[in-house]
Amino acid sequence: MKTSKLPLVIAGTLGLGACGVQTSELPEDSVIKGVGWVGATVSDLDQTTKLYEDAMDLKQVDDSVIEQNANFDQLTGRTDVEAQTRMMRSVNAQVRFMSFASPSKEAKNTPHMAVQGPGIMHVCYQVDQETQAYQKFLTGGAQFMGEKEMQQLNPKNPVYYSYSRDFDGLIAEIEHVDVTQLDLPQPPKNKYRIRHVALATPDIDRLSDFYAKFLGQPKFRRFGQWPFLRMEGEKSDKVSGLEGTSGEAAWFQIRNLELEMFQFHSHPTEDRAAPRPIDANGYNMIVFDVSDMDAARELLVKAGGTIETEPTPMDGGQIMFGRDPDGNLLGLQTAPTDSFVSSRNFKNNGIE
Repeated sequence: MKTSKLPLVIAGTLGLGACGVQTSELPEDSVIKGVGWVGATVSDLDQTTKLYEDAMDLKQVDDSVIEQNANFDQLTGRTDVEAQTRMMRSVNAQVRFMSFASPSKEAKNTPHMAVQGPGIMHVCYQVDQETQAYQKFLTGGAQFMGEKEMQQLNPKNPVYYSYSRDFDGLIAEIEHVDVTQLDLPQPPKNKYRIRHVALATPDIDRLSDFYAKFLGQPKFRRFGQWPFLRMEGEKSDKVSGLEGTSGEAAWFQIRNLELEMFQFHSHPTEDRAAPRPIDANGYNMIVFDVSDMDAARELLVKAGGTIETEPTPMDGGQIMFGRDPDGNLLGLQTAPTDSFVSSRNFKNNGIE
């Protein structure tokens, strides 16, 4: 069986350059300024907070309630939707955990997101190996999905991988980096970072074409288009928990956070018949920090996305929602640059 040829990009907090082709960057004049936050629905905010504080060093920066919000009523198809939310921040990005007061019957009956999606399949945390983040995640109640032992996919890179589910079924990819094996002029400044948010797609060409247009990044990073270069092998199986894993990927750097998309050829992802309920446990949205709502909306539509809601007040600014061609929920949010929701309050995108 082939070993994985997965090229590794280590950036930012661990002070490393990329191996292989660099992920493309947003244009300097882009109205998209970064990723404000990734949304996730959970059953118990306090339980979730403790797990991610202890294992991933996420810091609580806001507690707030979403209520009497026309957007969330429209997205759920119900009225008077209410959710307690908690924003948890790393050095470069953040996750907003949400606990809905009365999840719909459909949400309660929605199964956990599969590794192969479709949809927002995981958030990746890249950490210094000495933090033992993976072991802390398991001790806190998470369950490994493949082999319990972390896997070094590429012997040339001192990085060890795992996929695990927390108690609500959210998948975390954890990358332990053995910093002692790196040739660095000085120790890394930060030991923890959110490396990327990942989408599983039935059609990577369609999805990557959309994001290339939406983000203004026509030259993005791709890997595995040819069968002999696919990401596959026994070690990959031990990470994903899938037998005979094989697929291809694409990456976009959205200033402070990388967007990864993966198409499994071994375990084909189906197009969704209907959007995943946002009040179902799991990742539910990616919210972009934008400087001009109208311009960002035009970009989304021209790229091939669809509009779900009109702008409404939220977090001291405005937010509206649309979907990419796979039906993933995308937020477009304007807010003061010093707001807790803004991607622009991460110094040098979390590198410093």
